[in-house]
Amino acid sequence: MFKIDNNETITAIATPPGIGAIAILRISGTLSFKIIDLIFKPIDKPLTLKSRRIYLGYIYSQKTLIDKVLINIFKSPNSYTGEDIIEISCHGSIYIQNKILELIINNGARLASRGEFTFRAFKNGKLDLYQVESLLDLFNSDNELDHNLALNNLRGEVSRIIKNLRKKILNLNTIIEFGLEFSDEYLNPNKLLGFNNFLVNIRNKLQDLINSFKLGILLKEGIAIAIIGKPNVGKSTLFNLLLKSDRSIVSNKSGTTINYIEENLYIDGIKYRLIDNAGLKKKTLKKLELKGIKKTIENIKQAEIIMYLTNKINPKYLQIQRYYKDLFKKEIIFILNKCDLLKTKIKRQSSPILISAKYGIGINYLLNQIKSLSEIFRNNNNKPIITNVRHYEELKQALLKLNKIQEKIQIGIEPEILSLLLKEANYSLDKIIGTITNEEILVNIFDSFCIGK
Repeated sequence: MFKIDNNETITAIATPPGIGAIAILRISGTLSFKIIDLIFKPIDKPLTLKSRRIYLGYIYSQKTLIDKVLINIFKSPNSYTGEDIIEISCHGSIYIQNKILELIINNGARLASRGEFTFRAFKNGKLDLYQVESLLDLFNSDNELDHNLALNNLRGEVSRIIKNLRKKILNLNTIIEFGLEFSDEYLNPNKLLGFNNFLVNIRNKLQDLINSFKLGILLKEGIAIAIIGKPNVGKSTLFNLLLKSDRSIVSNKSGTTINYIEENLYIDGIKYRLIDNAGLKKKTLKKLELKGIKKTIENIKQAEIIMYLTNKINPKYLQIQRYYKDLFKKEIIFILNKCDLLKTKIKRQSSPILISAKYGIGINYLLNQIKSLSEIFRNNNNKPIITNVRHYEELKQALLKLNKIQEKIQIGIEPEILSLLLKEANYSLDKIIGTITNEEILVNIFDSFCIGK
C-alpha cells in the first residue's frame, strides 16, 4: 500500500497500452521540474516554465533525440495531485513511450503504483474518498445517465451534504460534552428533547440519501424492461429486433423460450436491461415451463417497464392495461404484434402499439413510448444520488445510531450515551468521505485504478 509520508516523485504512462496517435506520460512530485530540465529542450526557451502552460520542444537522451513533444505544466498546489505535475504528450510509438519513461526513472522518479496519482490527490485534500469512488464510476460509465450521475458526484454534491451533516452532528456533540464537563443542569430532559428535534432534519437527509440508492443502482445497471405475453406471440422476435441481432432462438413452436435471456440495450444515451421471458400459460404440468413462468413473474416484479405482447385484437385493452398497472405497480406498454396479418384494420393509437416484429413495422412508435416513460429517470439524474454499496451501508449505520437516540430520549438517556451514539454516527460518515479510513478500504478502492491515474 502507499505510504502516507511518501515524498518520492512518481511517473507512469497515462494512456492505454499499445500504439496510438499520441501517448501521455505523467510525472508528479518534488523532482518533476528537475527531471524535465534534464530531458526536455523547448523550441522557444522561456526563462521559467509557467504553470498551466503548454510548451513545444524535444526530448533528448543525453545528445540523442527521442521525440518532438508537448509538455503541460501544473505547479503545486494547483494540480490534480496537489504536487508539481508535468504531462508529456509524445507520439504513440511503444518504443518512444518506454524510452521516455526510462529516462524519467533514470533521472530520479519511480514507477507509480495503481491509482497512486489519485491517492496523492486524496492525501493532499484535492478529493475526498467519496469523490475518488465517483471517479471510478465515471471511468466505468457506459451510458448518459450513469455518466451524468458519476460526474455530479465527482463535483462533490453528495460529499457536501455528508460533510454538512457531519458538521451539525459534531457541533451538537460539542455542546453535550461541554455540558458534561461544566454543568450537569445544562443537560436537563427538556434540553435533550430539544436536541432530538434538531436531529430530525439530519435523519431526514440521511433517509433521502439511503432511499436514492435504488435509483442509483438502476441508473448504473440499466432500466429493466421485461417482455412478457403468452407463448408464440413474438416476444423473442421483438427481443432480437430491438437488439439488432439473433440473440434469442425463434420458432413457430409454442414454448421455445423456457428461460429468460437478458441483454443490454442503449437508446438515446440511456441503458436498458432488455429481458426476454418465457411465455405465460394458465395451465401447464411441465416442470421446466413452470420454472420459466415463475422466473417471468420474478422479472416482472423487478422490472421498471413491462412490454405486454399479444397478437390478438381485444377491445378491452385499456381495462387490461389498468389491471396490470394496478397489479404490478409498473409502467405497462401494450403491444399488438403481427399487425401485418390482421384482417380487421384498426387505427394506430398509443395503446395498443401496433407492430410487426418480423418486418420491423411500428418499431419507432414503440421506441418513442420507451423513451417517454424513461424521462422520469433522466429528470431525476441531477439529484443527490448514491450508487455505492459501501456508502449505502455506512449511511444506514449512521441513521441507526440517530434513531436509537430518538427512541432513548423519549424514555430518558444518559448524556454520555447520547454523546457516544453521536460519535458513532459521525464515524460512519467519516468513513464515507475518508476523514477516517483503514488500509483495507484504501487498497480495495485504489487498486481498482489503472497505473497512471
